[in-house]
Amino acid sequence: MFTVGLTGGIGSGKSTVADCFAAHGVPVIDTDAIARELTAPGGAALDAIRAVFGETVMQTDGTLDRAALRRRVFADADARRQLEGILHPRIRRVVEQTLAALTAPYALIVIPLLVQRQDHPQGAGRGCKADKSATTTHRPKGERLAAYPSRVETGGYRDLLNRVLVVDCPEDLQIARVMVRSGLSRDEVMAILAAQAGRAERLAVADDVLVNAASPEALRAQVAALHQRYQTLASAPLP
Repeated sequence: MFTVGLTGGIGSGKSTVADCFAAHGVPVIDTDAIARELTAPGGAALDAIRAVFGETVMQTDGTLDRAALRRRVFADADARRQLEGILHPRIRRVVEQTLAALTAPYALIVIPLLVQRQDHPQGAGRGCKADKSATTTHRPKGERLAAYPSRVETGGYRDLLNRVLVVDCPEDLQIARVMVRSGLSRDEVMAILAAQAGRAERLAVADDVLVNAASPEALRAQVAALHQRYQTLASAPLP
């Protein structure tokens, strides 16, 4: 199946874009939603997390204390890698199983951390100018990301994706959206941004860039154009 990986920084509007594609009948596989299911009561990853991190990340009722776990992995890179080692293979299996059951022309896979910075999180990459055109092509159509490695990690999905769609917006707009949505301070949001890949790093692996900085109507128009393009690409024979 033809697959499009959707990613973007916090506050860029990934969920809104995914909803727009879903309105066109496109199957949407959300890796964040899968992670929540895996860590819910009875979830397939909960016992492994408890075994590695102990009772400090558990509530008294036996459910996961997500805030405590988030603080732990945010402050400790080794802990974050341990958590990723538990979750990522399980998420990947669910994605593959879901794709295998689909019959649509193409599917959208929402992967917030598709692009992960390998250098120091405070390194270069933030504050670049986004391409205002709707699409930017880096690879021949149909070829998977695995053939075009970059200096950033792509979260174990290189071989699964035909294209990468990056939702982009100015950093100030990201910060404002997250502050309103979450109630976090500007410094707290900036710390989250610093731990993520920067705009330049995401755009470097993008096949298509969707700029979410204007009206909802403009966003829907960009999605409609990309939907038509993906349908065409999905129906074309591979070279």
